Amino acid sequence: MADDGIDGAERPSLSAEDGGRRTGETMPFFAPSVTSETDAAFSFLAHQCAQLRVTALGLSAEQARRAPTASPLSIAGLLAHVAQVVNGWLLQVKEPERVIEFSDFPAINAELGLDGMFDGTAVPDRPLEDVVAVFDKAVAEIEVAHRIVEDRGISLRTEVSVPSNPWMPADFVMTVGWILWHLATEVARHAGHADIIRESIDGAIAYQLNAEADGEPWPPEHAETVEGS
Repeated sequence: MADDGIDGAERPSLSAEDGGRRTGETMPFFAPSVTSETDAAFSFLAHQCAQLRVTALGLSAEQARRAPTASPLSIAGLLAHVAQVVNGWLLQVKEPERVIEFSDFPAINAELGLDGMFDGTAVPDRPLEDVVAVFDKAVAEIEVAHRIVEDRGISLRTEVSVPSNPWMPADFVMTVGWILWHLATEVARHAGHADIIRESIDGAIAYQLNAEADGEPWPPEHAETVEGS
């Protein structure tokens, strides 16, 4: 059975207009309140994806393709990479018994809307809005997977078939929970990469971008009051 939570508790809603950021929270920069271990795993993943997405806010296509640090990573490249990673792993959250071969991924990525494999350094030859749309399509599957896990009573401890790829140990035991927390930590790491890249492009910081995404003034209207108190 799925992990128990707070019966009947209403989860904060996802807003399509702001790229999957949680609404109804006093500070959307924080992860939302959660009702169970399962809800936490999905919610933190969705939140980190939203934090990565917001780093592209207001950028031109040329800026999104820039690699302004010593690393070859770009914001457009990271969006494409995380889209394919989230989409691919969630297939096994939705179907733990499914076996995915490494050779399956080109077709899986093509169905998502990506031509090829992306590691964060390669950039799709597509307009930025197309890359963001692909990212949004992958992120939308988080909620789909969440509903499937709840409806089928899939536990976070349900074992999953280990993918046939070069980097997974042959004797590795993988679970639904492991996949979700692995995704959350990987996306969080890439969101941090994207924060640094965005600051290097135009100096915009995460607090500013979150405020602008919510239609709030930047700097905050209360800033002078806080500084003068």
